Amino acid sequence: MREIKTIGIIGEGKMGTNLFYYLLDFGFSIIWVCSKDAETEKIIKSFDKKLNRSLEAGIMDETTRSIMHENTLITNDLQQLQKCDLIIEAISENLTIKRKLFDELDRIAGGRCIFATNSSSFKSSELLSSESRKDKLLGLHFFYPIALKNIMEFIVNDSTSEDTINKINHFLGIIKREPLNLKENDGFILNKIFLDFQNEAFLIVNEGEIKIPQMDALVKNYLFPVSVFDFCDSVGNDIMLTSVRNYIRDYQDSDHYMPFINELERLVRENKLGMRSEAGFYSYPVDVIPEDFILKDINQGFIENIVMRLSNTLASSIKKFSIQSGISLKILNEAMKEYLGTEKDLVAFLKL
Repeated sequence: MREIKTIGIIGEGKMGTNLFYYLLDFGFSIIWVCSKDAETEKIIKSFDKKLNRSLEAGIMDETTRSIMHENTLITNDLQQLQKCDLIIEAISENLTIKRKLFDELDRIAGGRCIFATNSSSFKSSELLSSESRKDKLLGLHFFYPIALKNIMEFIVNDSTSEDTINKINHFLGIIKREPLNLKENDGFILNKIFLDFQNEAFLIVNEGEIKIPQMDALVKNYLFPVSVFDFCDSVGNDIMLTSVRNYIRDYQDSDHYMPFINELERLVRENKLGMRSEAGFYSYPVDVIPEDFILKDINQGFIENIVMRLSNTLASSIKKFSIQSGISLKILNEAMKEYLGTEKDLVAFLKL
């Protein structure tokens, strides 16, 4: 089995950048391809500064710094990816753009190169029109920040070969990641579980007895650090909208999610994309108000009922996806704990 030695990363956004810096430490040759509009000179200067700071702080020696320089290329030229063993795409969630990119990569890369997408909602089998490389196509869904999130999803399609799977498992072992191994229909399982929770929170707010800031404060105070609506604003409501549409397209109960989708559509139409547009479910910058103050006028019994309703929704979703995917409750429990940033044993807390 030929090892993965040269890796291409495409995309200079939050995830592409994070992936590049994470993989630097594992001795690969890395070619980081940024978009045509990216200011690669600034990106290269930032890379040099980071290495110099690590050198000055004693985190690395001069030999290591030199090797990293020699093994790294930052460019906006896709042609530089010709000799890669693995290419990981981490561009925006736009199916048309991804398909165009993958078709171009298919003409550039060598026949042995594996193509992976870091997409959080698109199946890898949708991204490449050619049949010649379907056996080398898969999803590697990392979570941000990669260094602090040990969980990730390794998503294979029906055509992904055993050889490809073995090579990627070897690669993931090198970079110290133990993934959730998923078939395409079960991909993005953690996001789908959290969507059920988000949707229920939105439906409760839609009933008119509690406001968005109160719901987020309630979740943070009584359940876990990741809340609902500021999460959407952080990710981007346009990205959330694309993802939710993709997740539910094969659901028999898709109408259940339409009120949430309709609200995301309204926000996107009004260019309220979240933090990056300074408006979404919230207006930015947001005044920081303690959660207990936000909740002070809400009846405790009402809060307890909402917590129970949200908890039951989360428990039901975890059970459903555990059965559907074949992933044990124990493994899914640990993955969701990390995903939600909580130390709570969800199996015990949610009475699973």
